[in-house]
Amino acid sequence: MVDGFSLRLKFHGRVLVLLTGLGILGLVPVQALAAKPMAETTVTLKKAVAVDADTIRLSDIATIDGSVSLTLPDIGETVVGAAPLPGHTRFIDLDYVRIRLKQAGFVTERIAFRGPDDVRVTRKATQLPVAHIRESVEKAIREHMPWPNEDVTVKEIQFDESIVLPTGRLSFRIVPGRGEDYLGQTLLALQLFVDGEPYKKIWANATISVMSDVVVVSQPLGRRQPVEAAYVTVERRDLADLPSDAIRRLDDVVGNRTTRMLYPGTVIQAGMVTLPPLVRRGDLVKIVARKGPMTITATGMVKQQGAKGDLIRVINTYSNRMITARVTGPGSVAVEF
Repeated sequence: MVDGFSLRLKFHGRVLVLLTGLGILGLVPVQALAAKPMAETTVTLKKAVAVDADTIRLSDIATIDGSVSLTLPDIGETVVGAAPLPGHTRFIDLDYVRIRLKQAGFVTERIAFRGPDDVRVTRKATQLPVAHIRESVEKAIREHMPWPNEDVTVKEIQFDESIVLPTGRLSFRIVPGRGEDYLGQTLLALQLFVDGEPYKKIWANATISVMSDVVVVSQPLGRRQPVEAAYVTVERRDLADLPSDAIRRLDDVVGNRTTRMLYPGTVIQAGMVTLPPLVRRGDLVKIVARKGPMTITATGMVKQQGAKGDLIRVINTYSNRMITARVTGPGSVAVEF
């Protein structure tokens, strides 16, 4: 007996087995009693890696040797952080790895860590297929536009070419804007998909040139001057640079009267010419009223001038009643009943 403790030594060959009391007796250093358990697993961090997913797992940034408790999931599958954006880089340090392993239920005291203090992680990326997208945008425009294909030139298709995407199968859908007239500057939405999942929406701009015949003044025309074929010509112009009421056929101009002075090179618009009046105030005209097979005629006096197709006021000279009639020709108007 030594100080109330018993000491028993047992020899097996040259091995001395210490059973009790040595720490108290001072024969073994006290620090040895609190020594850490021997590491079961070695995790060796890599200096730099490239990943191809949204999350970073331990197996992506380290090599793992040894065993772990079978009651826990594979240590290599432990998520240690979010991956950076495609084409970007972030760092994962050793302290952060330890924290994530503890959160996953691992005893980090039983894991030996080797390698650098942090890992440089880069996300793999791919570039937009610029030429293919431009071809697809032009194809979509031509499929939806109302113009003859041979009259149209699509140019200056622009979008953000610097966008990088995660690796995977890229597809996209082009969505035209509501009410798009496909003339001049045009804006279309471009929805990008990676492996069938929506990734990003960008915008594509294009300039659409539509060439069309328009009637142009070739010689000066005075106000209220009848338009003859020798004073006008037909030219090809880009509709994007013209007003929407530009006249495109000679037949819609020749024989009309100008409403203002027109100079050579002027593209004639609907408001620049008017049909010459076929009836004038005070003219006597024939009033024709039709209903089915029945036709009734009467004489009337015009109260305002009008061109063909105009609605004007006419007095029936028989009944002295004011009516509204449409000009159908020189000295003739029509009413419906």
